[in-house]
Amino acid sequence: MKLAISVLVIVHLIAILWHGDAHSLLGIDLPTLKNIFIYTVILAAPIVSAVLVWTRFMILGAGLFAFSMVGALVFGVYHHYILVSSDNIAHLPMGLPEVHVQFIESAALIAIIEILAVLSGFFALGNAYGSLVTKY
Repeated sequence: MKLAISVLVIVHLIAILWHGDAHSLLGIDLPTLKNIFIYTVILAAPIVSAVLVWTRFMILGAGLFAFSMVGALVFGVYHHYILVSSDNIAHLPMGLPEVHVQFIESAALIAIIEILAVLSGFFALGNAYGSLVTKY
């Protein structure tokens, strides 16, 4: 599970960088509070969790990973598919068609990765906690 979490964090990071590029190319700016959430919960927390799962803090790392991915998934689905704004795939600002495709595909890829990450994170958390309980 440590390797799976680490790989998911790397793939997630690549996908969010690709999506961020589409944001920049389309001129979609987000308010400061949303950017703080993105940088802490969606970007930093998974990286920290990937480091923690390789230490004696496996349970903390798996928990941080699972819950940060839940937050990322809810945030992304809400903003890309529900909330009517320039960040919604159906309401993108004017731009090149290939950039629209990049935005839409990267949003979908991120959602898929985050679903897998949530499942993996809670599975890892359950296994790590179960091992700890059985040990004592």
